[in-house]
Amino acid sequence: MEDKLSSIAIQIHWINDKKTPPVWRDIRNNTSVHSFYWILEGKGTFQTEEEISVEPGMLFYLKPGLEMSMEGDRNDPLRIIMVLVSLISFSMKSHGAYEANDLTQLDLPFMSKYEDSMANEYDNLFKALAEGWVPGQLDSELLTKSILYELLYKSHKQTSSGLLSKTSTSNIYIKVKDELERNYREDIRLNELADRYQISVSYLRSLFQRHMGKSPKSYLSDVRNEHAKKQLLYTELTMKEIAENCGYADEFHFSKSFKQSNGMPPKLFRNKRVLEFKS
Repeated sequence: MEDKLSSIAIQIHWINDKKTPPVWRDIRNNTSVHSFYWILEGKGTFQTEEEISVEPGMLFYLKPGLEMSMEGDRNDPLRIIMVLVSLISFSMKSHGAYEANDLTQLDLPFMSKYEDSMANEYDNLFKALAEGWVPGQLDSELLTKSILYELLYKSHKQTSSGLLSKTSTSNIYIKVKDELERNYREDIRLNELADRYQISVSYLRSLFQRHMGKSPKSYLSDVRNEHAKKQLLYTELTMKEIAENCGYADEFHFSKSFKQSNGMPPKLFRNKRVLEFKS
């Protein structure tokens, strides 16, 4: 999902704060778009291949083509904020030239349940979407799109980490991951990170293996590599300067690590991309 989200564009079709009547039945009519349904109030049932009891704090992601019927509780009517969007994924073919394709599905669960502070965060995000969206108004479009990107970020982060319910170990994993992403330029030592969070290095490795399928050292290497590639493409910095900027011990270690990750040394990567852009 990371690759999809890194080059995604959003077109908002409709945002609706729907307060259903006491007796309410409906079907999903707009199946050609991506839809997000946030349950603010009330109870009910959603029916796809199975029946799901609906209550506040639930987020539904409906991919294009998915059919669904809905019914509200007579005594506790539903209030749903519905967001309908099209998603476009861009890939760069050559310098200044991109290919655009419809994104058919996000790697998000059909239903997620949030509680306490996390539910309040989503309440605020969806209320801001409903209150801020004015069709055809540029400032509103920019504002609501920025909120949608934040929503996608939060949903992706929790889905990729398997963190729909927070535990102390999950919090440690999130904090260490964030620290690696922020401080990749520094000389990061796993034993110091483990000591700070009062766990063993082996347990820290197991947390990353469980959530990401790789070690924290490998993840840090990936983060540094991605920053290095951007600096090779979009700056004229020397190999030594890029090595320093991206947390490598020296130019030799940078070149060795880069070649292992990308199959070519950094100078060749830069020269090859420059030729591709000019062609």
